[in-house]
Amino acid sequence: MPIDAATERSITRSRDAVRTVLAQTQSSGRLMVVVGPCSIHDPDAAIDYATRLAAFAKKHERQLLVVMRVYVEKPRTTVGWKGLVHHADYAQTLGTSSPDLCSGVLASRSIMLKVAEMGLPVATEMLNPLLVPFFQDIVSLGVIGARTTESQTHREMSSDMPMPMGFKNGTDGGLRVALDAMTSASRSHTVVGVDDDGKLAFRMSRGNPDTFVILRGGSKGPNFSSEHVQATERELLKAGKPPGIVVDCSHGNSMKDYRNQGMVCDNLAAQLINGASIVGVMLESNINEGRQDVPKGCTSLQYGVSITDACVGWFETEQILTRLATAVKTRQTGGVVSQMGALEVDAHNTLPMDLRTSAVRA
Repeated sequence: MPIDAATERSITRSRDAVRTVLAQTQSSGRLMVVVGPCSIHDPDAAIDYATRLAAFAKKHERQLLVVMRVYVEKPRTTVGWKGLVHHADYAQTLGTSSPDLCSGVLASRSIMLKVAEMGLPVATEMLNPLLVPFFQDIVSLGVIGARTTESQTHREMSSDMPMPMGFKNGTDGGLRVALDAMTSASRSHTVVGVDDDGKLAFRMSRGNPDTFVILRGGSKGPNFSSEHVQATERELLKAGKPPGIVVDCSHGNSMKDYRNQGMVCDNLAAQLINGASIVGVMLESNINEGRQDVPKGCTSLQYGVSITDACVGWFETEQILTRLATAVKTRQTGGVVSQMGALEVDAHNTLPMDLRTSAVRA
């Protein structure tokens, strides 16, 4: 599945656009939004979602750099479905088929390629280093998850990637491992792999200068408040890194309740207008909200509903992204928080009051 020349140029432009957003020293440019399903399990629904997202991205391209989540590997705490790349037919056969890495790689690359051909930058979590070569020519933004940010292998792999790489804070919410990962990935390393003849091979990586931190909360609670963002900015500057910060509105920051993502984004919108060093947000979104288990027997799956982490639906996604675009436009034109109307939340609170209430209920 080769990339045609036009798509290759589009991917190069997308990577450069991400680098431009990450390098912002003043909060006057676009906001990067990494949005899409928690994980891809239905190729048709994935392309349906991408078509909707591409149209929205075009409409708000002056305010938002929209990047689609095309996550095909799913990290597991113990066991379970490990993502489309390992088991492409799992959802379609309701869990009755066997894993097949060959069909999974083909299905995953096909989806990524179609998304890139629409002009949408592709983001994915890079989990298995041996699978990365099958996708790295398409991906515009790579992510290392909280479980693997501390992994030396993943830091070395990131140092060799041709696209910007984001490191999430540790599962406890600590920032140190992400900062160390950024420093490590910026240096040259011995990268071990397999050559075209199936033999063990190595080369020296160039070092990746385009790395960034992703705040995703942790076991100690959310970390998206203005205090957390400002503290992270200070630590980045102390480490000699650009102060741009990406905030994940899901996971620990939503108290693991997908319904809280919109309120987290509203808080971030207020911070954006006040000049916070937030250059990007991440949102778990699908065509329809919630999640579902893969049923046993003859029951079919609900279309466009996640089979891993719960997501907000498309209608709410449009509302959330529109509010973020409004915040960015207000910031670009020198507005103030009071102009935001419904987005007037206390950016100093770890959670807005209604979010804290719903989190307690959850």
